[in-house]
Amino acid sequence: MDNLDSLFNKKEYDLVIKLTELSNDPKDLFLRISSYIALGKTDAALDTIEKYQTLIETKFPFQLMKLHFELLLSKQLFDEANLALKHYENLPYISQEVEEFMRDMKQRIIDESHPKGTKTVNLDEIYDVLEISTDQSKISQVIFSLKNYNLNIYIDSLKIFLTREDVHPNFRTYALILLVDNKYDENIKFLSLNGVVEVNPAKLFPPFMSKQFNEVCKLITIKAEQNITLTETALHLFNCFIIDTYPTNIYQDGTEELAKAFIHIAKSYLNIGDSSIDENTKKLANNIKYIIESTPDIKL
Repeated sequence: MDNLDSLFNKKEYDLVIKLTELSNDPKDLFLRISSYIALGKTDAALDTIEKYQTLIETKFPFQLMKLHFELLLSKQLFDEANLALKHYENLPYISQEVEEFMRDMKQRIIDESHPKGTKTVNLDEIYDVLEISTDQSKISQVIFSLKNYNLNIYIDSLKIFLTREDVHPNFRTYALILLVDNKYDENIKFLSLNGVVEVNPAKLFPPFMSKQFNEVCKLITIKAEQNITLTETALHLFNCFIIDTYPTNIYQDGTEELAKAFIHIAKSYLNIGDSSIDENTKKLANNIKYIIESTPDIKL
């Protein structure tokens, strides 16, 4: 009898679906999803992804991402696409290609969910929002639209924004990351967790691109021992902590200690006992938890 690859290539999609009905093999499941798509059964494909997502992405994460987003966007399931994006962003580092794909996908979701929202924002409004507005919804809209404009147009207003005490600290961080992405080569002032500091964005590492970041993500995944909920919670907390503290160097305690600390915090949120933790790790975890919980929620 032909193997599944051969059957799929022969367009025997119904047979592939029947033969993979009880399978837990990632490749079989991926072919099952692809067969549903070929037959135009989008809902069945999405149901299969939802049921077996964690299993399939252990072997085919990038391929699954591409299929998943195309299915969601084809049905205009934009909220679900955003949730999927958060899930994939919290996975351990895969490759630079995947990182770029997710950045592009984030913008694509915005563009397709708000087709009229891609038109330019009035420049005077941008200046006002960056310099004086405290409306978090307007600030969010402007901050995430700035990449569509020439940096020189708004840089003076953005410098004011970077030191404002009356805006959410995460928005200030997002604004700084924008300058880092643009390799803006000039010393600027930034109101950080530790007060106003002077930094040169061109000399800063992007927060989610360093070797230490990838190492901590890898160690968290290992230490979670295949507990997916624990892994996702710890990775989410790690990402939050990075945004809360950037551009402070958070790796002085070592990647091993950081990973242990985030696993411990995640366990505490999930009511999982962790009696084996040492005092140094517990102290680091308490300091991290305090910073995360001290950062207010963004209310749009």
